Amino acid sequence: SRGESRKKISQEQMRKLRAWNSLDWALYSHFNRSFWRQAREFGIQKLRREVEEIRRRREFLAGKCLRGGGPVPAQAIPDGNLRPFQPPGGEKILGFALREGLSPQDRELCGRMALPELPYKDLLERKQFGA
Repeated sequence: SRGESRKKISQEQMRKLRAWNSLDWALYSHFNRSFWRQAREFGIQKLRREVEEIRRRREFLAGKCLRGGGPVPAQAIPDGNLRPFQPPGGEKILGFALREGLSPQDRELCGRMALPELPYKDLLERKQFGA
């Protein structure tokens, strides 16, 4: 999660960004069309129900697992393994601090779900390809 700062950009900057990101836009457009085609085949109402169930479960687990129930600044996360990488000169990346007093099982489950992207990628690679 990133901070909420929004910067105004000029029309010229917008034009350059669109040109620089034309391949990204083409990929996004392709997969967006593919997603909505599959969503229609699956059933939009069924998809909405499943999305709502995922949101409900996410809120339950956030309340169970997270101190404060949501993202916090990286420096407020006592467990260094759960602190997200902070790119130099960029926006501050938020992360998740676990509640105190979780059972060992809950701490493992909650810790996996709160893991930042780079350690999570490493975990997936170890599971997929071994140590």
